[in-house]
Amino acid sequence: MKPQTEAQISQQQNEIDDDQDWISKSQLKRDSKELQNLGKKLTSFSADQLTKVPLNETMKDAIELAHKLSNKRGALKRHFQFIGKVLRSIDVEPILQAVEAIEDTDNSSKLIFKKMEYWRDRIVAEGDPAINECCDQHDNMDRQKLRQLSRNLKQAQTDEKKTRFARQIFKEIQLSLNS
Repeated sequence: MKPQTEAQISQQQNEIDDDQDWISKSQLKRDSKELQNLGKKLTSFSADQLTKVPLNETMKDAIELAHKLSNKRGALKRHFQFIGKVLRSIDVEPILQAVEAIEDTDNSSKLIFKKMEYWRDRIVAEGDPAINECCDQHDNMDRQKLRQLSRNLKQAQTDEKKTRFARQIFKEIQLSLNS
């Protein structure tokens, strides 16, 4: 075999650089792993959430089978590879958008829950000043009801009663924030 000249090597490099479709094997593996993770995420969704995701019949069947294989680790791992293969053969952009929308909804629900916990904890700890601030920020809060529950909480003798009144405060905040 004859050694290549610098011009030939340079020409080969240019051909490689010009080829826009060339993707490294490592990148293909990373992409495949991402699609497998998307498949795992899809299998973790509830049936109601899955109805919001545009899936073809093959994917629906694959997700259903993954639920049946949940207690068989090796089979489930191979099945996730199969799901990744199915996802590679279809356009995943609409699926990604639907998954993102579902996750955003879940995140906003978690934020609202944290907000309710925050106000309950402040009302339990501080009493009237926290109630006033909460009612100032949220117009539909029932100030009188919150004050009554706060007084009952402070007068409660047992931990059981204190827990009950703290829960009632939480429910009152929840009703006001959700309405």
